[in-house]
Amino acid sequence: MERKEPLFDAPIPGQSMLHELGARPWQSPPQYSTVEEVVDFYISKMATDEVSVQIADILEMDVSVVDLAHTMQLANVMEGVHTIDVGVLVTPVLMEFIMLIGDSVGVKYRTGLDEQDENVKNAMINKAMRKFKQEEKKQDDMPTEETTPVVEEPMEESDTMSNLTGLMARRQ
Repeated sequence: MERKEPLFDAPIPGQSMLHELGARPWQSPPQYSTVEEVVDFYISKMATDEVSVQIADILEMDVSVVDLAHTMQLANVMEGVHTIDVGVLVTPVLMEFIMLIGDSVGVKYRTGLDEQDENVKNAMINKAMRKFKQEEKKQDDMPTEETTPVVEEPMEESDTMSNLTGLMARRQ
């Protein structure tokens, strides 16, 4: 079904650029700036019974540990808790703690690490095969006659200097 009336409550293009600098949480200094502080923040949050049950439920829904850890750290980056670089450094600790929660509750979980390796390996194989096919096709399209190579005569120094123009051209 096609909508006939215009949608006026949609955001205007560029609207996100109109906020003052520092008005968004990720534009302000983070609450925690070191890896140790961020690890303490996550461990204290995840060690509560309520969050542990939520993590176990998420793992039971077949969400991988890698995806859950990345989602948690990215959400906290957007909230201004820590920076993205500290979040990347803390992600392995988050993954280990999530797996510890899964093991303690007895939930069978997927780490997501072996699947990523398999996906990367498959992508590399597909890329190599495409490149091989393209080279093979180029060789098939080439004429079989031998062509004589064209020998270029060297240009004199004065010819090349007169051709240099533009903003970045250098004079000697």
